[in-house]
Amino acid sequence: SPGLDDNEWLFSDLAAENFALAFDVKLSQDNGAGNSGVQLRSEPLDSGEARGYQADVGPGWWGKLYDESARGLLSDKSGEQHVRTGDWNRYEIRAEGSRVRTWINGNACVDLDDPAGKRRGQFALQIHSGGPMEVRFRNFELQVLD
Repeated sequence: SPGLDDNEWLFSDLAAENFALAFDVKLSQDNGAGNSGVQLRSEPLDSGEARGYQADVGPGWWGKLYDESARGLLSDKSGEQHVRTGDWNRYEIRAEGSRVRTWINGNACVDLDDPAGKRRGQFALQIHSGGPMEVRFRNFELQVLD
């Protein structure tokens, strides 16, 4: 991104309820210039925003869980210490019923039981508003759980 005035999302048509999602993510300059994230159990809004859970990526945000366009920060435990700065990092998300868990490079970050949270929705990749940044994703693996 050359810099954005507003957040932007790339939404998948795929929606899921209970799942395990794993992927690799890399911020080319993990220096606070910007952040990103993966939306889950989310929906696109007419305003161009997204609503739903976001597993955060970026300095000060790695490993946190945010409820975009709704309740805000749900879990503020940082996963920063598990991140390989400027390199590929394995991010895992598991959503089952009201429980959402995340890991970075095999290290637990979020373990939240959230009865008020959405139980089904789409996936999306986010690039945050602000200055120039580059985020890369690869090796997505999705397992639908019963």
